[in-house]
Amino acid sequence: MERHFLKSIVIFLAMLTVVVCRGQSAVADSDTQMDPSARGRLEFIRVSDDGTHFVLADSGRRFVVWGLNYDHDASGRLIEDYWQKEWATVVDDFKEMAALGANVVRIHLQIARFIKTPGEPDKEALDQLASLVRLAEETGLYLDITGLGCYRKKDVPEWYDAMNEARRWNVHALFWEAVAKTCAKSPAVFCYDLMNEPILPGAGEKEVDWLAGEFAGYYYVQRITLDLAGRTREQVARSWVDKLVAVIRKHDTRHMVTVGVIP
Repeated sequence: MERHFLKSIVIFLAMLTVVVCRGQSAVADSDTQMDPSARGRLEFIRVSDDGTHFVLADSGRRFVVWGLNYDHDASGRLIEDYWQKEWATVVDDFKEMAALGANVVRIHLQIARFIKTPGEPDKEALDQLASLVRLAEETGLYLDITGLGCYRKKDVPEWYDAMNEARRWNVHALFWEAVAKTCAKSPAVFCYDLMNEPILPGAGEKEVDWLAGEFAGYYYVQRITLDLAGRTREQVARSWVDKLVAVIRKHDTRHMVTVGVIP
C-alpha cells in the first residue's frame, strides 16, 4: 500500500496555525480523527465561536485535523512537475490518503508556476488547481493550500528575485488573488496558508537573499523583507499579512487564512 508519496510525506497530527482572518489561534486535537465512514458532502470549516477549535460550518460538529503533506514524490519532483501529465497518479494518491483516514492534505504551490510575469497569473496552472480542488471534493479531503513557494532556487525567475519589497509583495498579492478566485466556492479548502515559514531580518540587519537555508536541495524558508527600514518586525509582518488577506477577501470571505508564526 506504499505509493511513491508515502516515502516522503510527513504526518502532522497536530496542525498549529494562526487564524489570521479571525485574529485567533486554534490548535487541532491529536487524539481523534474524522471517521472515514462519515465522509460525504463536505461542509465549509470555520473556527469555533470560542476560538479553541475548528467546526463544520453547517452542522457545528467538531473538526479535528488529521492530515498529510503532499509536497514531492520519491524522486523529488514537486506536484506541479507531474500533476498534468501524470494526473492519474495524483488521483490514486488522493484516494489512498482518504483510505488511510486523512481528512486534510497540505499542498505547496510554487510562485514560479502560477505567475508568468509580474502582472500575469498562469491560467493553465490555475485550471489545474481547480481540477485538484474538484478531486478533493470527490475524495472527501480538505486542502491546506500553502502558497508562494520557492523551494527550488534554480526555478525562481530572475525578475522575481531582483524585485524590491513593494513589487515582490504585489506579486504575492497577485498570486493569492488568483488562487482565491479559483477556490472561493469550494468547501474542500481548509485554509489558505500564506507562505511556508516566512521570516524577517533581525533589528538593524540587512539581508541580500530572499531565500534562507538550503535543506536537502530545497529552500523552505523565505524572507518577506530584506531591510526593516526603521520599522519593527511586528509592523512589517502585519503589513504583509494584511495586504494578502485583503486581496483574498475580495473574492473569498469564507475560507480561513493562516500563516506560520513569523519569528
